[in-house]
Amino acid sequence: MYTDTLERATKKLLQDDDFHIPHSIQNTPDNKVLGCLPSQIVNDALGLNGNHYALDAACATSLYAIKLACDELLTGKADMMLAGAVCASDQLFIHIGFSIFHAYAPSDKKFIPLDKDSAGLVSSEGASMVVLKKLEDAERDGDRILGVIGGIGLSNDGRGKFLLSPNPKGQKLAFQRAYENNDISPKDTTYLECHATGTPLGDMTELNSTSEFFQQYGTKPLLGSVKSNLGHLLTAAGMTGLVKVLLAMREEVIPPNINLENPLTADNGWIGGQEMITTMRAWNSPKKQAGINSFGFGGTNAHMVVENYVPEENAANASAPVPLLDMSIIGMGVYFKGCTTLEEYYDTIYFGKQHFEDLPATRWKGFEKNKALLRRYGFEDGKAPKGAYIEDFEIDLFRYKIQPKEALTLEAQQALILRVADEAIQDAGLHQSANVAVLIAMEPELAIHHYLARWDVNWQLDEAILNSQLEMNELQVNTLKQLCKNSIYACDDSQTPSQHTSFVGNIMASRIAALWDFNGPAFTVSCGDNSFFKALEIAQNMLSLGEVEAVVIGGVDLSGGMESVLLRNQQQRVNQSPKPSISYNKSDNGWLVGEGAGAIVLKPTETALEDKTYAVIEGCPGKDIPLHDEVSYIELAATGFEENDRLELHTLLQDAPQQAVALGSVKANIGHCFAASGIAALIKTVLCVYHRFIPGIPNWEGLDLEHIGSLESTAKGLVELGYYFP
Repeated sequence: MYTDTLERATKKLLQDDDFHIPHSIQNTPDNKVLGCLPSQIVNDALGLNGNHYALDAACATSLYAIKLACDELLTGKADMMLAGAVCASDQLFIHIGFSIFHAYAPSDKKFIPLDKDSAGLVSSEGASMVVLKKLEDAERDGDRILGVIGGIGLSNDGRGKFLLSPNPKGQKLAFQRAYENNDISPKDTTYLECHATGTPLGDMTELNSTSEFFQQYGTKPLLGSVKSNLGHLLTAAGMTGLVKVLLAMREEVIPPNINLENPLTADNGWIGGQEMITTMRAWNSPKKQAGINSFGFGGTNAHMVVENYVPEENAANASAPVPLLDMSIIGMGVYFKGCTTLEEYYDTIYFGKQHFEDLPATRWKGFEKNKALLRRYGFEDGKAPKGAYIEDFEIDLFRYKIQPKEALTLEAQQALILRVADEAIQDAGLHQSANVAVLIAMEPELAIHHYLARWDVNWQLDEAILNSQLEMNELQVNTLKQLCKNSIYACDDSQTPSQHTSFVGNIMASRIAALWDFNGPAFTVSCGDNSFFKALEIAQNMLSLGEVEAVVIGGVDLSGGMESVLLRNQQQRVNQSPKPSISYNKSDNGWLVGEGAGAIVLKPTETALEDKTYAVIEGCPGKDIPLHDEVSYIELAATGFEENDRLELHTLLQDAPQQAVALGSVKANIGHCFAASGIAALIKTVLCVYHRFIPGIPNWEGLDLEHIGSLESTAKGLVELGYYFP
């Protein structure tokens, strides 16, 4: 889409209708909206029917994934889990980003983890998965057991010097949480697989926190880092450490750190070079216990304890699943088109307001003027559709500690969810420095393609000029390139770290944790339209296992962007009815453009007795709740995507309510917000329960029988079962 627009403008500028700019990629729209696709592809390809989602906890992602998988097993939601990580990022993006962070070692310096002379990291790629079962189940089934997870501790640094600077406080808290309430002791950890990326600040901070923690127990584990062999696999880094430890246990030998010549020593002197393995070391003790560290941008910390499997010692007794707790919603915040506060959101729902307007002048940065582009992506009239677009919003730079220059390069999704989550936390009355988790439902901001397209301009114009008959000198070529680059994505040479961390999903959760100095885990969850509900499941597990005091869940998606609307219009046409309603309506077909953010704060109901409570969540995915006689309203997904809508109506027909049940969807008010659609639907429903009313559906006329498969029996069946559309 960028190439088409550039070519049109360049032809006019050069007065050459034959000037052609080659495309950088093939037209594969399904592959361009891919935040959760890796987990979905694995799930579908292997024929699995359980839970799946993707998450981002930066370089701690691997161990976070394993911990969340363990929680699914402990709560009885699954009998077996696949957990792992992949790192296959765009290498140009990674290299430029890490260069701006000054994380790479200069060409005349060394990369040696845990060495005083190391000046930076080396990034690499890879993937790994593990299969997990409860020990008792694996023993019962006669499985080959490669190792036993003794405990995993997760934490966030909270408030520190800088968002990208590691904080020993958070790292030591991860150590502590891995060992507490588990039948393991730090005294038995004889080997520690360090995160140790080779950056001076990162390695020294990790060594100090490790030394201070283990000194309390009078033990000095041996240290190593597989990054000396493989480099830093970023999101998959923890998997390389785990696989190394499991193989070392099996082979009864610990591999050395290669090239280590001048080892670091902790500031307290407890751990230093004598603990760092530089030659092959035998590991033939009957009991082997190792720790694995993973620390990431934004202060995401994880420490895993792994033991070798000894049948007589590790034999597990049967244990009942941890019961799932009810959760109380004690705080909320929203920002959608026309709904900048909870009060405005309530008014929109109660009075049936709609906020669909023409595209704001600056929202698509002028790309909407390319009528040929819009026609190519399915808008025959060459016009951008109406939608509930967000043109701008305000944030308090002083409160959020964001410099004005930084704000100009900060991706809007991160700023918006920071504001909304902060409002929800204040509404809940949470305290600073608490053990609170922050989970953000999101999908990657498709505007990142702007940034990648800017880089492609160099080779695209070189090839285009070469294939043309134009004669241009070096100055003219460079001027044309700069003009084309800035027309796609304007930036100067003084790029900021925030410009690149804006595209790192977990940073939006970490900003919230840092603002409130929360030390619970903070990360993002991606599963398309279901992202929020996956985060809700994770929150329920955490609260039921007693790992955190409260959970902040946010959902954000600026899905009204040009890339999102054009690409998704290829999958399913946008609803352009002059009086739109939900997608099941006679006069409606397709989805409505919407975008925004919402956030809630959850506590276990049993500990929220003195808190203001909007509503109690008695059931969510993983806890079956029948459609009993107290249910009188169901908030529909009503996405406007035909296959999804038909499946939803078919599901309704399978469960007969005990009384009249109203159906509706907030999408008729604010559009389809995709990754933020779940939080929008929940907060609407909570407000209806809290204020005791059932809202009407704007512009409702009746069921569209063609849309639901030309089955008149479906409409009759819904009515006969007791469903109705108010």
